[in-house]
Amino acid sequence: MISELSLGIDFKPNHIILTLLRKSFRRITLVDGEIHPLPSEAQKEEREGEILNLIGKFLSKYHLNKDKTSISVPREKAVIRFITLPIATKENLRKVVEYEVPKYTPFEREEVYFDYQILKEEKDWLHLYAVFMKKIELDPYLSLLKKIGIEPFSVQIPSVGALNLFHYHKGAKENEISVLLDVAEPFIEMNLLQGRDWRESVSIPSPREGKELKILEILNRLGLKGEALTKSTFFVYGLGADESLSTSLKETDQVKEALPPPLNRIEAGKGKSIPYQIYPSVGLPLVGLTKTWVDLNLLPVKMRKKVRQIGKPLLIILTSMAILLALSWPTGIFIQYKNELKAVQVEMQKRRPAVEAIEKLQKNMAGLNREVSEFNKIKSEEISKIEILEELAKLLPSTVWIWNFKYTGKEMEISGFADSASDLISLLDKSPLFERVEFLAPVTKDREKRDGVDKERERFKIKVRMEGRK
Repeated sequence: MISELSLGIDFKPNHIILTLLRKSFRRITLVDGEIHPLPSEAQKEEREGEILNLIGKFLSKYHLNKDKTSISVPREKAVIRFITLPIATKENLRKVVEYEVPKYTPFEREEVYFDYQILKEEKDWLHLYAVFMKKIELDPYLSLLKKIGIEPFSVQIPSVGALNLFHYHKGAKENEISVLLDVAEPFIEMNLLQGRDWRESVSIPSPREGKELKILEILNRLGLKGEALTKSTFFVYGLGADESLSTSLKETDQVKEALPPPLNRIEAGKGKSIPYQIYPSVGLPLVGLTKTWVDLNLLPVKMRKKVRQIGKPLLIILTSMAILLALSWPTGIFIQYKNELKAVQVEMQKRRPAVEAIEKLQKNMAGLNREVSEFNKIKSEEISKIEILEELAKLLPSTVWIWNFKYTGKEMEISGFADSASDLISLLDKSPLFERVEFLAPVTKDREKRDGVDKERERFKIKVRMEGRK
């Protein structure tokens, strides 16, 4: 039986999950899935030794080669952005996104690896999902795996594996909202789909109590509320997921269904079952066996080129076979083949100047695009205070009271009271007007006293850098 194997190594904050998928006759089977606890990241040497030992045993158990290995790194190590760009950027999209790294992240261009997925293409706009990760966060994983001869061909985050597995099972229903809920420690991740459209991806610290209420609160802030929420279907999975959370969600009367995600198209190995706790990990190695809905890879570009070089030996073998076959043909056919080849080479030589001219134009265009971007930055105007106040009123909950507002044209400082000051950073960070949102002082408990209000709340002081409007 001809079959293909694909290995997934899913790094969690406190665990490592190893999955092995086999494809044969258009059927994909989960051969094995192992969950292993790990020492804390503070115990670096012990943790790395345990990881190498577990992976080595798994490779030996199934006599695996290491070429088709995908890895996933924790979601909290990445910065996720949904981006809209003019359609004209499509021809040079990677360069455009790279140039805008400081706009979408608190990092410089040379500090990060990134990749993106085009979600929707309209007449004038491109809608992207982009993932950015600092090199110092990803490089240790790659260096560690290199010690046992593994150079992965795909680097993902958990939501990519989960969404690919979900779409492989055709779990998204047209015009219906699906919430993929990855419950784990110390973070919970939520991905919102409307039909096949990926609308939002959010990661929050996992509360010790009242998880279902916190989840619904975040979804409300994302605009999923009322009838839209009650008609949504929740798919619950992850190492921290259990039936009690699904039951609690349904008991709130705001959730229609809370189900395990679909797994019927993946068969389990003999005598095994597929636990929904490792749902993203099962989807991780899918990219090595079939075309996936999300093709997002944080692997450094130089390492991807090494992977593609596998085709060179194959090209040499095929060329050699072609020569042997040509030698066995009658002389007339061989001469005809040679003449046709010569004609192709002559035609290629004729077209070379035109190709070089086009390449030169493309380089000039890239330079002009960079200059235009710089001019646009110079032309950026100060955002009006009215517009800022309207944005704050739209973003912040009604329970937030701002008693001091300072705006210098480039930066804004706001002070006030809130029920949960830590939630304000992520809310303000969503605005296209604001960037680099951070606390200027530690959050403290204080008593808010004003007309009709006298209660203890969290006092905050936040600094926001303004995004220049083009």
